[in-house]
Amino acid sequence: MSTTLATYYARLLDMPDNEYKVEILEDGPVKKIAVNGKVYEVDYNLGGDSIHSIIIDHHSHGVQISSSNSTYTIMNKGELYQIELKGEMEKIHNSRNAAESVGRQVVQAPMPGVILKTYVKKGDIVQRGDPLCVLVAMKMENEIRSLADGTVKEIFVEDAAKVGLNDRIMVIE
Repeated sequence: MSTTLATYYARLLDMPDNEYKVEILEDGPVKKIAVNGKVYEVDYNLGGDSIHSIIIDHHSHGVQISSSNSTYTIMNKGELYQIELKGEMEKIHNSRNAAESVGRQVVQAPMPGVILKTYVKKGDIVQRGDPLCVLVAMKMENEIRSLADGTVKEIFVEDAAKVGLNDRIMVIE
C-alpha cells in the first residue's frame, strides 16, 4: 500500500452535503490519486493561463480552471463546477465549529462574463441551493446558486452587466 503524501477534502458548492477525500499517493510525472478510496493515475499539462489538459486513467479532458483562495471553478465539457478544497488540518480545525455558519454571504462572480438574468430582487428570501442569477461566460450559461439560507440585502448587478472574476454580485444575510 502506498504512503499518503497529502490529504485534501473537496466539496462541490452546488451540492454542499457531498464531500470527497482526495489523497495524493505518488507524486511524479504521473501521479497516483485516490478519491474516496478509488485510485486514479493522473497526468496534466498547462496549456495556457487557465487551460489544462488532464489525463485520468488514459482518458484526456480539456478543462479551464480558475481559483480564488480555496475555491476552484472548473469548466469541463460545458459543465461548470465550483469546488472548495481544504487541507486535512484546515478540515480538523473547521470541524470544531460543526454548527451551520450563519451570517453574511457575499456572492461573487466565479469567472469573468455577463449577467444574463437575475432571478431575485432585494428583500427576497432564499434557501441554500436556490438559483440567484445566470452568468454567461465562454458562450455557456452558468447558474449561480445561494450557498446559504437568508435574505437578499444588496444587488450590485443588473441584467446584461459585465462582471470580472470575483466581482460582487449580491449580498445575502
